[in-house]
Amino acid sequence: MYSRIEIEEKVKSFNTQNLEKKDWTHEKHLIVAVFYLKNFEFYDAVCKLKSGIILLNHQHNTQNTAKSGYHETLTVFWATVIQEFIINNFSLDLEELVNTFLISTFSTKDYPFEFYDKEYLMSDKLRAVFYKGKN
Repeated sequence: MYSRIEIEEKVKSFNTQNLEKKDWTHEKHLIVAVFYLKNFEFYDAVCKLKSGIILLNHQHNTQNTAKSGYHETLTVFWATVIQEFIINNFSLDLEELVNTFLISTFSTKDYPFEFYDKEYLMSDKLRAVFYKGKN
């Protein structure tokens, strides 16, 4: 369980690119995304996430290319999932949202593969450009 202070510390570390590479986990990605989507309009949140991930990758010496680093489709996918979760749980505060989302089935690392073929999702094309997938 994360407290509001811990959540805000993770976001601050993300914003200042002071989050160590070993700490930049799937869970931390989700925490930062919930924070932004709770506090900003959807498209502003996505822009902040995208630029922050790219900058953090740069700080970690991770190349943002067609083969590694930032992944457009996954970023927009997770932002959309989290936005829907927030809409469906509008009465929860930030701390409750983060902790409830993290224990939900929606937060599992493999969740995108319910909507995308894994090989195609990890392709150069979907890393560079958002693809909505099948409805």
